[in-house]
Amino acid sequence: MSVAAPAKTPVIAARHRGLNRADICDQNFIEYVRDWDGPVRQAPAPDEAVLPGSACTAADFLDLFESQLVSRHLDLMARVLRVRNRVFYTIGSSGHEGNAMVARLTRHTDPAFLHYRSGAFMAERFRKLPGMDPIMDSALSFAASKDDPASGGRHKVWGSKPLWVLPQTSTIASHLPKALGTALAIEQARRIGHALPVPEDSIAICSFGDASSNHATAQTAFNAAGWTAYQKLPAPVLFVCEDNGIGISVKTPGGWIERNFSERRDLDYFYADGLDLASGYADVERAVAHCRRTRRPTFLHLRTTRIMGHAGTDFEIEWRSVEELVRVEAGDPLLRSAAIALESGLLGKDEVLARYETIRARCFAAADEADRRPKLSELAEIVAPLAPYTPGAVKAEAERCDYSEKRLDIFGGESKLPENLPPRHLAIQINQALHDLFCKYPQALLFGEDVAQKGGVYTVTKGLHKAFRNARVFNTLLDETIILGLAQGYANMGLLPIPEIQYLAYFHNACD
Repeated sequence: MSVAAPAKTPVIAARHRGLNRADICDQNFIEYVRDWDGPVRQAPAPDEAVLPGSACTAADFLDLFESQLVSRHLDLMARVLRVRNRVFYTIGSSGHEGNAMVARLTRHTDPAFLHYRSGAFMAERFRKLPGMDPIMDSALSFAASKDDPASGGRHKVWGSKPLWVLPQTSTIASHLPKALGTALAIEQARRIGHALPVPEDSIAICSFGDASSNHATAQTAFNAAGWTAYQKLPAPVLFVCEDNGIGISVKTPGGWIERNFSERRDLDYFYADGLDLASGYADVERAVAHCRRTRRPTFLHLRTTRIMGHAGTDFEIEWRSVEELVRVEAGDPLLRSAAIALESGLLGKDEVLARYETIRARCFAAADEADRRPKLSELAEIVAPLAPYTPGAVKAEAERCDYSEKRLDIFGGESKLPENLPPRHLAIQINQALHDLFCKYPQALLFGEDVAQKGGVYTVTKGLHKAFRNARVFNTLLDETIILGLAQGYANMGLLPIPEIQYLAYFHNACD
């Protein structure tokens, strides 16, 4: 009886044992393309499938591949220039470049709340409008320049006003309730006749990592989305969970995201391979189309990986084995995209490498330009974006009274107007002021716990529901986090939200 020889441990080249994983991943791509010797097909026409059976056309693929390369070289540039103190942010998108598919298959008018590994999404969304440069805008943000259009040099965030990417910072999960609130606002505006700043069939997009899905703030958004859908109310939000299997250094149990989300009755689950543009494209397309058509909360589980660590300060070689790192880096989605480009016949090896190096040069040139741009240096510059102090404008708006007939109707005649009544205690005065505001601002909404028929714990909202009905005064589920998320979302869509949280102690539950 023969005994099988023990499996040999693969030999790992010396260069793969280095500390600088960014350099290693960079060289991996170059070597992979240079050494590639697979079969080559007849190149497809722009409108033909990039590979047989793929929903991704050749034209789609070439744009997506370029967006992936832009994202990767922004990461590599940041790692190089951080040590020279010319870049101040190194959390990268490497391994998550498949999120470019989500950007391509949605609209630039779909409000997007993105987590920090969204470089490829942004590069792809920048195609939606002419004359925009994702590399330069990103370089300004990396350099903390006050010319950065997203934050004005305050923090590296993904954001763009014309592209409807609302800047989010410290995105552990705090943006999920806001995204849901925005989705609900799109539908709420239609019910009260409010003109939206985006098309009526828009959806809200919200991306986050697998580890963040466990956060209480994320769970409250999933729960509220399901609570809404259960009542047959529209909630067109696309939750995109970019599952790379790890948060900082804590691994997500294998299969946890699918197990936790695939069978929720009122959160529609889709899976897509974000490591493969050719195979993942159709599934992303299905998820987006489903969310837009059904107006139901949709959960897109996007397979990703994380290479080059959590950030530039994360020396993974100190806490992960070389074998594990090499295995993770072998799953780099850019290697798969390069293989698709080569196998399909769309690009030759020299063309792929030429595009790779051209984009590298563009990123470093943009970084040089961004480094020369001014930075914030004065207190006045830093606080300038805060709400301006304009007492004259406030006084003029407060005294504007072009809604007299509405006031008379709501209060019940001239003699019952607040200014013609004797002084009352504060709760009644607040109640009168709210009635006045609702007459003046047809986009005003009031919501919270017990605010509708009951009129609130202290009767501050008494009578508002009867006067202005369900569409403008309504109870929410008993979740203070969602109450504030709704307020932020409604405000994003140009509504005037007035949320009520009953007690200061309850606010502490919501203030994340």
